[in-house]
Amino acid sequence: MEIVITQWALYSYLEMKHDKTFADQEYKQVIRPDVLLLKNYPNDPKFSNAKFWSIAESSGARIPDGYKMKWHQVGNGKVQLRLPVGIMNEAYLCEAYVKGDPKKEKRRLEKFRTHLELIRKNRFIECGRLK
Repeated sequence: MEIVITQWALYSYLEMKHDKTFADQEYKQVIRPDVLLLKNYPNDPKFSNAKFWSIAESSGARIPDGYKMKWHQVGNGKVQLRLPVGIMNEAYLCEAYVKGDPKKEKRRLEKFRTHLELIRKNRFIECGRLK
C-alpha cells in the first residue's frame, strides 16, 4: 500500500520536532519504522495489537476509514503520541498529536473526520510519499 503524507501530517511532524516531543533517534528507530508497516497493511501482526493500532472513534461512533497508530511513553515528557491514518485506496497520514485530556482528544478526532472527507473529495495537499 502507498503511504501518502498530507500537509496536516507534515506540519504536525515539524511542530512536534520543533517542540522536541520526541528525539531524532526515537523517530528513526521506532516511529518511522512503525509507520512504514502501513506498506504491508493489514498483513503485519502489529496491526492486531490494540495498544498500537485501533479504529478511530468519536462520541462512540466509528470514523469511516479512520484508524489510529499509538505510541506510549514517547520522548522525555513521556507522552502518548497518536497518528490518525485514513485507509482507503492508499494510507493517508493525517495530523499527529499528543493525547491530552478527553475533550482535546474528541476535538482532534472530529478534525480527523473532516480531513478524511477532504481526502475523499481530493481537497488536500499531498507533500510526499514514504518509500
